[in-house]
Amino acid sequence: MDKMMNNPWFLRIIALVLAIALFISVKSDIERDNTNLSSNDVDVIRDIPLEVYYDDENLVVTGPPKTVNINVEGPKQLVLSAKLMKDFKVFVDLRELAIGTHRVPITTENFPEKLNVRTDPIYVDVVIEERISREFSVETDMNESLLADNYVVKSYEVKPQKVMITGAKSIIDSIGYVKATIAVDQDINKSFDQETTVKVLDLDLNKLDVVVEPSSVQVSVEIEEYSKVLPVALVEQGNPKEGITVNGLTTDTETIRLYGPKSVLDKIDQLNVDVDISKIEKSGSFNMKLNVPEGVTKLSKEAIEITGDVTIAPDPDAEAALEQEEPVSTITEKSFEQVAVTVRGLPEKLVSNFEQPTDGTVSVVAKGTAEALDNIQLNNFSVYVEATNSGVGESTLPIQVEGSSDIEWETSEQEAVLTVKEA
Repeated sequence: MDKMMNNPWFLRIIALVLAIALFISVKSDIERDNTNLSSNDVDVIRDIPLEVYYDDENLVVTGPPKTVNINVEGPKQLVLSAKLMKDFKVFVDLRELAIGTHRVPITTENFPEKLNVRTDPIYVDVVIEERISREFSVETDMNESLLADNYVVKSYEVKPQKVMITGAKSIIDSIGYVKATIAVDQDINKSFDQETTVKVLDLDLNKLDVVVEPSSVQVSVEIEEYSKVLPVALVEQGNPKEGITVNGLTTDTETIRLYGPKSVLDKIDQLNVDVDISKIEKSGSFNMKLNVPEGVTKLSKEAIEITGDVTIAPDPDAEAALEQEEPVSTITEKSFEQVAVTVRGLPEKLVSNFEQPTDGTVSVVAKGTAEALDNIQLNNFSVYVEATNSGVGESTLPIQVEGSSDIEWETSEQEAVLTVKEA
């Protein structure tokens, strides 16, 4: 063996064998790589975001899908690289298109030239519309059946009351409801505040793709116990004291609100207030505490003011004594015919003429005691109209009497009609 290893020809043969083996191995690897590069592969890259280029400040685009699939075919290494790296673009360019409906192809960029690329779908239908903004009032929406028994919503308050909604004109025109839906727990029985997202729906309650500013509002919900407003009825109880007659009872409180279960309040038609008239001794007002009916939890007022009209019978002994002390004065009348009506306060440059009474006179009746009438003569009183503020033309003025305050004066005419003109 040692002799063979020392033989140069043996070594030369071994080196040649190794060289041939290495050549065959390298050639096999090169052929295998060429085979892999030359073989084609087909794959699908799914859910690639579709970019849409357009004037998003003034226009709105509807129709394009959010994602598309891409079918790629080519060398296996390139297909695998494209699927892993995803350094390509998929888009539609609408910047040169007018408002309206269009069918446009989906464009791809940055794929290797050796790959055959096809999008799914190839075309998309788009609608380009004008972007508009419009203000809408926000309505509240709450399931009031979740309230505790015998509690109701008294009021809703939304801040802000209105929101600005931006979107395609056709979508804005289709808005049916702008709602702030309030989420509540079961059996709620107290007022609360809640920040609520604004929902925009069409008439069929489908949610619309729009921009809402602000997107949420603050809602204040005031909750109170169930109540009912009923008329107040004053009911007289007992009998008045001797010598006292209660002519009637009145109150300025015509209605009052009762709180309590609906089943109880629905059976009550009015609130009866029992008034013990045996305690009333004179005309006037007094406060009356109200009794809460059975089943009612509270009233809007604890007491009301009642006014009594009372007649007190005269004391016979006192009346007799009065008759002895003072004689009774009898009221009589005294008449004066054709008393002239004077015109007072008319400016110097104006003159007047009576249209009614036509002769400028009236009849006067004086009413009073005989003692007072004895001293009344025609020159003790005057009948007049005040024309200080009268201008040129026709004026209607009240007829007045100036005389003793102990006398009641009556005239046959209540008003005088004057025609005023320049002198």
